[in-house]
Amino acid sequence: MLWVITKIIAEGLHQKLMAEPTSTEYIELKRSVDLLELGMFVSRLDRPWEETDFVYQGFQINTVDELHALKEQCQYVYVRAARQKWQMEQDKQTAVPEKISYINKIPINEELNNIRSAYKDACSQMGAILDTIRLSGELNIEKVNDIVDECVDSILRNDSALVWLTQIRNKDSYTAEHSLRVCIYAIALGRELGFRELELQNIGTCGLLHDVGKVRIPKDLLLKQENLNTEEIAIMQEHPVYGKKLLISKSGVYPGAVDVAYCHHERLDGSGYPRGITAERIPYYAKIIGIIDAYDSMISDKPYSKGITTLDACRHIYQCKDTLFDKTILGHFIHFIGIYAPGSLVEMNTGEVGIIIETDNENGIKPRILLILGSDKLAKNGRIIDLKKGDITFTNTIYVIKKSLSNGAYGINIEDYMDQVIAS
Repeated sequence: MLWVITKIIAEGLHQKLMAEPTSTEYIELKRSVDLLELGMFVSRLDRPWEETDFVYQGFQINTVDELHALKEQCQYVYVRAARQKWQMEQDKQTAVPEKISYINKIPINEELNNIRSAYKDACSQMGAILDTIRLSGELNIEKVNDIVDECVDSILRNDSALVWLTQIRNKDSYTAEHSLRVCIYAIALGRELGFRELELQNIGTCGLLHDVGKVRIPKDLLLKQENLNTEEIAIMQEHPVYGKKLLISKSGVYPGAVDVAYCHHERLDGSGYPRGITAERIPYYAKIIGIIDAYDSMISDKPYSKGITTLDACRHIYQCKDTLFDKTILGHFIHFIGIYAPGSLVEMNTGEVGIIIETDNENGIKPRILLILGSDKLAKNGRIIDLKKGDITFTNTIYVIKKSLSNGAYGINIEDYMDQVIAS
């Protein structure tokens, strides 16, 4: 009896709070569930309330759980907004959005020297974070935030140093290092897109945690030396679902990271997984991370395949513009990463082999290069050439890049040359 009375009082209080305001004060807007945010007031659903798990017919979204319950059970809802605030938002949409322009504060060699040990520590910390989740289910969000903050600070000082370091790879720590690399690329791309510092931190968190669901995939499957069979592929494709469930259960996690973990393998044409949703339902950050995840996967050596060159990876994903990947985001990504990514290997028209030190964003095809192998593919004293300045070869012709090389070509470990790059 007490429960019934309590329920009646609660419902009466709720209806009082739900009293419709005058039409001059509020307006009702139709929103895709993928565009919902915490704090929005849901007044109607795309189906009868009785067909859902929601207790009240109308409520404010106060928790991540409520946000994701709406995404699970609806395709769109109606939200209530103050008419004056809505009009202000409409006016903003007609204005040109403000984009922040960044400049490098210090040279790449100086930032490489600053961040080299921190990058190694971040790789180890990310491995420890994933191991802890795998063993106990606990996520140390403070350590996640520390890693992301350090990456943001570095990329705001210089946008190429950490990207250069991503070319140092340990095949035995693929998932952890891949997650860190995606975080770094995402922050650097966010800088290219003019994101504010908080947005850079958010997109970095999304990148760092996008593959967290792989801790629920058997290790022998992750490390399998041969191509996966149909059944194994199906198991692997469950990791976005695991990632969503894991992150949604943790307090302090940026809500957008849950969406990205769930949706980073979705594609614009609906050919992705796990839900096969199309462009309009894929969150913006998930579109960004989807491009970066695919790119890094292509250039990385895995137990069952060798990575391709950065140039071939850019060419491949660009061929998928507007079918798999967002064309606008992709254009910014290729502009930022350059045809020849920092830290990647190239062969010159002389037969010499070099490491890309950095590229000029206004002219990505003419980078600075540290030559490390002679035309006979034997080690030589490093000479730095600048294609933008038209440096000449030993035969008095202009240096030109002949082709990109895969990571580790000719047994090269670029970490061995870091001191030379720093001294350049």
